[in-house]
Amino acid sequence: MIEFLKSNYEWLFGGIGVTALFFILDKFVFKNKESKPKEENKNVNKNSITIHNNLVSNGTEEKQENGNNESKNKIRILFVDDEHTKFKMVSILKKAGWRNTKSIKDITDLDDYKAKEADIIFVDINGVGRTLFEDQGLGLASALKKKYPQKKIVIYSSETKGDRFHKALREVDDCLSKDAEPYQFVNLIETLCQ
Repeated sequence: MIEFLKSNYEWLFGGIGVTALFFILDKFVFKNKESKPKEENKNVNKNSITIHNNLVSNGTEEKQENGNNESKNKIRILFVDDEHTKFKMVSILKKAGWRNTKSIKDITDLDDYKAKEADIIFVDINGVGRTLFEDQGLGLASALKKKYPQKKIVIYSSETKGDRFHKALREVDDCLSKDAEPYQFVNLIETLCQ
């Protein structure tokens, strides 16, 4: 093709200028021809890397999913709620795979085996801890966190009124509305498990 262009444009532009122009064109076309196989190789390498990364990330996701299932099987969750039979979160969590989820009406002894074996303890603010604490659930949550600092303690309540500056709110690991959506409970539990 270059020869064809050379012969047709030489008569129009004449001599050296055209030769220089075709020399430049020839080098440009030649470089593009050389670079095409390299580009193809780069694409193959990119595709190989992408495939490799997908395999690696799929393996990671699989490990994370298995790790999550292991957490669900190992983590022991306890709800302390005077109305625990009306509160459906325990059954929702069990259906979601958190098999070791239990609820009790109250804790009257900080050495209670249910508190000792739990990893995450949700404590209702009102109606629990009455025999031990004037502050009821807030006092119970604070005492549990002091006695078992490695455990995750969460205060929850449907009450919107109360002491917003109580020290227990700063001592526990988190707080949640009792009326929160189930996914919020699950999300909090997953966060606390990390």
